[in-house]
This record gives sequence, structure tokens and C-alpha cells, in this order.
Amino acid sequence: MIIFHPAGFFSKYKYHFLVWSIFIAYQILIQATYSGKFSAAKQYFLAYFFSLLLFYFHAHVVLKYTLNTPNKILKYSLGILIILEIIGYLVIGGLVTKYLYTDESPQKSLSQIFNKAYIIGRIWMAIYYMGTSTGYYFLMHHRQQKQLVEKMKQQELKTILLEKAIKNELVLTQNAFLRAQINPHFLINTLSFLYNETRKLAPKAAESILSLSDIIQYSLSKEVDAGFVELEKEIRLVESFLTLYQAREPLKKQLSFSYNAAALAVPFIPMILMSLTERIIKHGQLDDSLKPAKIKIIYEDSILFIDTSNMKCMESLSTHETILESINSRLATVYGDRAEFGFYLDTHNYFHTYTKVQF
Repeated sequence: MIIFHPAGFFSKYKYHFLVWSIFIAYQILIQATYSGKFSAAKQYFLAYFFSLLLFYFHAHVVLKYTLNTPNKILKYSLGILIILEIIGYLVIGGLVTKYLYTDESPQKSLSQIFNKAYIIGRIWMAIYYMGTSTGYYFLMHHRQQKQLVEKMKQQELKTILLEKAIKNELVLTQNAFLRAQINPHFLINTLSFLYNETRKLAPKAAESILSLSDIIQYSLSKEVDAGFVELEKEIRLVESFLTLYQAREPLKKQLSFSYNAAALAVPFIPMILMSLTERIIKHGQLDDSLKPAKIKIIYEDSILFIDTSNMKCMESLSTHETILESINSRLATVYGDRAEFGFYLDTHNYFHTYTKVQF
């Protein structure tokens, strides 16, 4: 259903109302000055109402549907339609004068109304309004064509920019693909060489190198991309990560990591356990032996439980909400209602997360 909004209508056509108001006021003043009197208000209203109706009908109906049509018959009928417009303007004007101007005394007959002066005057007025209407139509048509061309240019520019962005993205992707083919293998081989060179002279450094090599190889493995991995591989990844961390931060070793044997074979989405561990490393307080952080994994009765706890640092919770939201989103996407994830801060300033997945 189309709803008419007067405010919107007048706002859209405000310049039409302004121009016609000035034009009509000018004509009324000129006629009054010439004749020495003003006519009745309804005469002005009816005269200009039908004149404006002819103006817009000629532009928005006759010219629009004859000049823009592929139908040759309709296009070549423009001359006939103009004649019919003039005749209609004459007849309507005469009937309005005969039956609506009732205050005239004595009232004129149709033969008196349709005299030579009236017919010539009405034909001239019809040609005048249709002529200005034609100019208005071509002005609007030119404006619409200009806007269409401008819109097409903008669309073409957007298309060019999009194609350029796609090409740039393709180049970046190709470069990234080549780096993924070359750099990781080179890095893994280099780490293997460094491990062999240092394992006798610096066993602790060699152990760190081996842990780093294991992390990189796992991250690049096809199993990670497959969607599910055995939880044992995630556990080994975390253990390698913790080995590196504790080698770098020897005074911050207060993190216990435990699991039962049944959990090792459970297929699980990758990097969830790693994300939980990284969150503890980044946001937990790990330098107090009396308040250690814990990661506990239990699988029993077809249910996997992953619980973590750590002494909270002074920073606000909002600094790591993104990690927690990401974990929750991934679990919900893969497992749906079979997964539960939550977190809370207890009265002892310990931050806890709990993960439960029903298999």
C-alpha cells in the first residue's frame, strides 16, 4: 500500500510550487492591471488548474510514452495526440465556463462561448503550455541522462578499484603461498640442524629448539586443517609450548598440566587447548608457588572436561574477553548444544574456565 506523505511531497516539489506561484501571481497582476479588476478566485483556480494539468500531462504522459517507446505507431502518433490535447483543452475550458461560472449574468450559451476569439485564445494558451512543457521534459530528460552517465562512471570506477583490489589480493596470496612452501621447510631444517649442533654442548637450549620445531611442524600439518585431531597431539603441543615458556621465564613455572589416559584418543577441534593455555600465560599470575595455575583434562562416560584456573592479574577482564568469546563461538559452531563453555572469577581472585563436551 502506498502512503501519501504531504510533507515529503511538498519538499520534493518545492521548486515547482515556487516557480508556478510566481508565474501565476505575475499573470494575475498583469491581467488585473489591464482589465482594471480581479476575477473570482474560483475562476483563477479552475483556469490554472487545467493549464497546469495540460503542462504535466503533456510532459509526463504524452512525450514520455511516445518519444521513449520502440513502437513506431505510437511514436509517429505524437502529432495526433497534440491535436487531441488542444481539442480537449478547448472543450474542457468551454464546459467549465458554461456550467461552473454560475455567477455570470446572463449565462452564456455554448455557441457564445466557442467563438472565434475564445478558440484562438485557448489554442494559443494550449500551445504555450505544451511548448514550455516540452522544454521542461527535455530539461528533465537531459538531467536524468546526465545522472545515469555519472552513476555508470561511478560504478565503472568501483569495478576498476575492485578488480585492482582482487589482483593485489591475488598477488599477496600467491606470495604467501610461496612463502608457506619455502620458509617453513627451511626453518624446520634449520632448527633440526641447530638441535643437533647444540644437544651435547647446551642440552637445555637444544630441548627448547626441539620444542619450537615440534610446534611449527604441528601448526603446518594437514591434520590441523582437517577439522579434528586426536587430543593427544594438542596435549603434546601444549607441553612443547610450556617447555619453551619455562625456558624463557624460569621464575614463572607455577603451572600444573594434568590429564587422564582416556582423553588422549578423543577427537577434538584443534587449538582450543592451546588458546586456553596462552590465555593463562598472558593474563595469569604464575610466580607464586602457593597459588599455581592449573589445566586439568578428564574424559569419562563419553564426556570431555577441560578446566583451567589461575590467579588473576590486576588487568581487567575485558583485555582477554576476545579469546574467550572465540573459544565459545568455535565450540558452539562445531558441537552445538553438546558443548558448554563458561568462566568466572571466585572470591579468592582465581579465574576459572570450564569446558564440557558430550560425545
